[in-house]
Amino acid sequence: MQSREEMTRSCLEGKVAPEVLCAPKTGGDPRNNGKFPDIYSRSIGYIMRNVVGKPWADHLVLVAVVLSAQRYDASTVINCLHSIHPRLTGLFQEMQIESLDEWDAEGCMIAYLKGELLPKDTDGVRSAFCSCYLTCVKQVNTWLNTLPPAEKAVYQRFLLPLVHPLSVQGLTKHDQVIQQSRQTRKDETDAVVIQFSDLRAEAHYRYNRIVRLHQAYLDAVKMIRNRQAQGETEIFPFTFSYEEGSDPEHGVSAQERLYFRIWNRRSFVLAHRASYKMGAFYYYKNRYYEKHPSRPSIGEKQLLLEFVKAERLLDDAPPESLWFLELFDLDVMGGHPFSGSDEEIAAKKQWFQAWGYLDEDQDEEVSPFDAHAPGVLNWSREDGTDHFVREARKRTGSLFLPVEALYAAATFGVLSVDVFTTTGMRMNEILQLRLTPDCFVRLQMPAPPGAKDQSPRIRYAFRLLPKGEKTETLHDYFIGEETKRLLVKVARTLAEHYHLQAGEALPTVTYSPNYSREHRFETAPYLLQYNHQALPGEAITACMRFLLHGMIFRTRDAKPVILKAHLLRHAFATFAVQVEKIPLDIVGALLKQKNLDVTDYYSQPAESMVAEAHDLYLARSSLHLNIGEALRRSPEELQKLYKEAEGKAGTLADVIGGQCVCHGFCAAKYACVGCAGKVPDPAKRSQLERHRAWAMQQVQYATQEGLFPEAERMKQVVRDCDTELREMDQIEAYRRDESYAAIIQIELRKRR
Repeated sequence: MQSREEMTRSCLEGKVAPEVLCAPKTGGDPRNNGKFPDIYSRSIGYIMRNVVGKPWADHLVLVAVVLSAQRYDASTVINCLHSIHPRLTGLFQEMQIESLDEWDAEGCMIAYLKGELLPKDTDGVRSAFCSCYLTCVKQVNTWLNTLPPAEKAVYQRFLLPLVHPLSVQGLTKHDQVIQQSRQTRKDETDAVVIQFSDLRAEAHYRYNRIVRLHQAYLDAVKMIRNRQAQGETEIFPFTFSYEEGSDPEHGVSAQERLYFRIWNRRSFVLAHRASYKMGAFYYYKNRYYEKHPSRPSIGEKQLLLEFVKAERLLDDAPPESLWFLELFDLDVMGGHPFSGSDEEIAAKKQWFQAWGYLDEDQDEEVSPFDAHAPGVLNWSREDGTDHFVREARKRTGSLFLPVEALYAAATFGVLSVDVFTTTGMRMNEILQLRLTPDCFVRLQMPAPPGAKDQSPRIRYAFRLLPKGEKTETLHDYFIGEETKRLLVKVARTLAEHYHLQAGEALPTVTYSPNYSREHRFETAPYLLQYNHQALPGEAITACMRFLLHGMIFRTRDAKPVILKAHLLRHAFATFAVQVEKIPLDIVGALLKQKNLDVTDYYSQPAESMVAEAHDLYLARSSLHLNIGEALRRSPEELQKLYKEAEGKAGTLADVIGGQCVCHGFCAAKYACVGCAGKVPDPAKRSQLERHRAWAMQQVQYATQEGLFPEAERMKQVVRDCDTELREMDQIEAYRRDESYAAIIQIELRKRR
């Protein structure tokens, strides 16, 4: 079957009625001439995989064709298909009918909404099915009524049976479903909010551990290659170890030592002769794979990293080891985790249920750790590595780690966690990130009047197309210092992956083809990409889940909460001050003016204040906008608007203890301490400490004067200061941890 990217209406030819593929006033109409959009690729893919051959196949194709022609968003069309097809399948099976002619649609819908059919379906599923079904019937009938009588007669038979809205009124429990959905989201959000800063810090700590593992592996590989270059043949297994858990600056010794072995396939099979069949053993022993030109590198040159053990160094407590080992130990990584014996599958289901990925009565397979992207998180299937390591695990118990794929996943994961928790971006917005002048803007703003430090203030922002924006108007997403550092790490990781030279751009790739709004975005050098493919949203979610696996999020009734981007966005909105957007986007207005000091930063001299490497890197990648110069050369009306916004929008001003990322009117009236719309910056610790000291004085004064409400308000300021100071401690701690290198020790191989 063709891939989703290649799905066109021609894929459906011969599989559904030809009339629905060339329906008038749709994308398939021979008289169309581009007036009507064609059916979306994702819709075709879903129909090909699931709907073709069903009694309602022609009807749902017509639904998809008509909705696409009416410019419904691709996500709306696919959601309708996802809702209607599975319910029709279940209803027909339960009612034991095989054709639409046998189906009493209205009677069935009423019974279904009352819970008399498919009793396991939730009220939300029932409500969604009814809503989608009624919408599709209405839209297709509206389209049909625009056709002349002759064509109307042709397409009448492809209409889904009518269900009158009045017959189901009051049965959908729509209000209760919405209320329950909001309550569930609130409960899940509350479970995450209480660990918000810890979540970011833990992501950074774990990323640092993966970086050290990756570097230790590369150091070991370099030693192996050097020995091979010297003609040494008895190298494998190559055993090494390194220490973890130290903090030299605070006198903390290493807590544990991690042990690993590196093999190639041939050496591993030969060393485990008893575990392999004779044919496989001699295949590798006699190097039969060399007869296949594409396989020699797989047999001997490809190296595999085996985790051996973790050893506690200071006490007899269980070692922390690597947090993700159980994912490989249970074999729940990848796209088809429900494989193995009946006992193994039962154990996996129990594990998925314990972590909230699977409901007790849910039968369908889930794959929460499948990145849907080659080379990210999981082993490659194309060269057979995935099969080899799984078989090796079954036969010998050896646990291999896809270190390069985990390194890529951790890099994307830590950036995603940071962006979602500090900007409130949606998934479709983070997928748009590009370090190009049309997307990434560097703003140089004049220092506030009277400030001791009169050097210009530098801020960075992405200009992205948010969900719900019908026009092509881009919105600003400001970022903080930590996000800047992570952007450089991701860009450099990709530069290493693609072997790019200094100044060479990332490859241009197609926007995530699995995403519902792909049709609005052109090919571009998107930042979240790997192996010449843009990462889909599933990859971002899987990377975050991998990075934060083991962190426990539970609602008040102890229900496990699974991590997803939308939940982090809700947590950010709950934790942050809600803001009303500025009516006129000042920065956007400045960018649209002519004759402004807006230049590609390649032509600008490096400023003395841009001292750190990540600032220089980002400065070269962005569009440079000097707001002070731009304002002086702008119309008087725009200058006035900027001055008004300057006192209301935190992104255009200095704030205590960090940087504001909420580009809107400040509903908190600059009560910045305690607002999650501000990202704490350890470089501004002294500001926060002085503010805390002042608040303590105000507590004493208000108490002495009997101003008890004011005293309580100041006590809250002190608590907020303490919270932000602790987060600064966390940031400084994981930055220190980031600087510690893994120094490997080699275990000499005994000569035979």
